[in-house]
Amino acid sequence: MRYFKLPDLGEGLIEAEIVEWHVKSGDVVKTDQLMLAVETAKAIVEIPSPQAGVIEHTFGDIGDTVHIGEPLVEYQGEADSVSVVGDLAASSGSTASLESARSESARSVVIDSFSVASANSQKGIQASPSVRGLASRLKVDLEQVTGTGSNGRISSDDVEKAAKLNQQVGQSEKLSGVRRSMAKVMIKSHQQVVPVSIFGDAKVSDKLANNPTDITIVLAQAIAFACAKEPALNVWFDGENMSRRLLSFVDLGIAVDTEQGLFVPVLRQVQDRDESDLHTGLKALKQAVINRDIPPAELTGATIILSNYGSIKTMDSAGVKVSNICRYGTPIVVPPMVAIVGVGAIYYSEKEESILPLSLTFDHRCVTGGEATRFIGYIVEFLNK
Repeated sequence: MRYFKLPDLGEGLIEAEIVEWHVKSGDVVKTDQLMLAVETAKAIVEIPSPQAGVIEHTFGDIGDTVHIGEPLVEYQGEADSVSVVGDLAASSGSTASLESARSESARSVVIDSFSVASANSQKGIQASPSVRGLASRLKVDLEQVTGTGSNGRISSDDVEKAAKLNQQVGQSEKLSGVRRSMAKVMIKSHQQVVPVSIFGDAKVSDKLANNPTDITIVLAQAIAFACAKEPALNVWFDGENMSRRLLSFVDLGIAVDTEQGLFVPVLRQVQDRDESDLHTGLKALKQAVINRDIPPAELTGATIILSNYGSIKTMDSAGVKVSNICRYGTPIVVPPMVAIVGVGAIYYSEKEESILPLSLTFDHRCVTGGEATRFIGYIVEFLNK
């Protein structure tokens, strides 16, 4: 028999969730025929067959998490191990050498963000056979139960309490895909970053204020301008080794809100691109996010992030969109980056000027208050032109 295992999908990812099977036992497949789709940190990847053959068995159901090196498909034939996926690397967005170097420099944060969950899943559930039987009868998922016994061992009382809670408020829902990835990244940020937020306002033209796409482009240019003037915010910081890497390029992560969760595609080389090129690049990234076919490489390696939460409209009780209301915030810094710029909803001053609220959260382990203040000042200077 020949086993095909989940390959290394790149970018430091160590697991993926099965979202769709295109084949089943008994199917005859050709080389590079799509067999299944998996969801990684923030992208869906279609996996082709590395060879022609007959499917003997498939491993894993939709929603299951599979780690790199674990079997996905068994072919009829002689025993062997296959871990290379045809043209997967090319179809998943292989990039030039500079971009690969950037991703490699940043991939440790991705690996670390998955380490806790991976260790927990491999540790196994501590419960006796009788407790497992009780959980089965009461329809309690032991993976959702926190054991109160020695070394986290689950007792019958733990199972009964979980069953009672399920009856009262319903079954808990496991986070998966994008939301699961976001939770892990936020945990890492909370554990490592020492965040401080400062705030400021910029005057913008009415024309710019009424065009969300244009204002995103101008903000990208303003951030690139500020990074050139105050490079201490455009940095990858290694907290373990207490070292920082000042970067000459600005790869801007742009937070995109979707029904599935938060995506942060990366707009590359902002400092060298004109307005038209930035428009084209931003449009392509957003469309790829909407289509859920953005390569994983385009979601990693950012040097600083822009979060425009002010552009999100709220709903009234009748489901009608109303005015944007959020002005200031304390967005989360994601290591190894040291800063994130937040943009609130535009409001009008007493002089009827269009005011754009700005928030900047920075990692005080690496960035001083003076550097952060100058940085947001340069953004304001650019926008006030």
